[in-house]
Amino acid sequence: MIKVEQKQYAHQAMRAIGSGFQSVLFADIRTVADAEACVAAVRAETPGTGGRLGVGMRRDVGTVLEGGSPAYVDALNEVVIAIMVEKRECVEDLEAILSVPDIDMVQFGSSDYSMSLGLTGQRSHPNVVKAERRTIETALRMGKHPRVELADISAAKPYLEMGVKHFCIGWDVRILYNWWRTNGAGMRAMLTGEATVAQAPQPAKTGTY
Repeated sequence: MIKVEQKQYAHQAMRAIGSGFQSVLFADIRTVADAEACVAAVRAETPGTGGRLGVGMRRDVGTVLEGGSPAYVDALNEVVIAIMVEKRECVEDLEAILSVPDIDMVQFGSSDYSMSLGLTGQRSHPNVVKAERRTIETALRMGKHPRVELADISAAKPYLEMGVKHFCIGWDVRILYNWWRTNGAGMRAMLTGEATVAQAPQPAKTGTY
């Protein structure tokens, strides 16, 4: 999966799919029109799909010789389309946005959502937690797959109890930071003769970002 930002949906999705990505997570969705634009950026421009993606000299299906073939169109139509639910407007109009055909998966973003409410950094605020639960419950009710990002598996249980089955565990930047912090401190302790080796700091919150 690749995550693409607002305003560059069509170009970034086209290039990512052409490079071999089979799922795309679209950020900053606010309206039904935004969701429709995400679908259009992924699906083939054939009748009934709402897609706008044509044929390019990329490697979507085996080789460029298959571009425009039925297999090429099928491959585009099977790409997983996921959207971030992270803006106040998106939560307020969630049912309508999730009614857009071909939206497969949703992920709540507590950092952006808290900012959009004027609660910057308060990812555990009751209003943010309530919106996350509503997002998950609405997605399940409408046949969409909720996806949750966690720092580690210790926070997975409540989501599993809600019916979530799709998770992203950890982030490359945090994994690298923890490795550098732990091993750097440990080596420094060995060089200076200190007895203890520092442990990796624990994340402040193991919730969705």
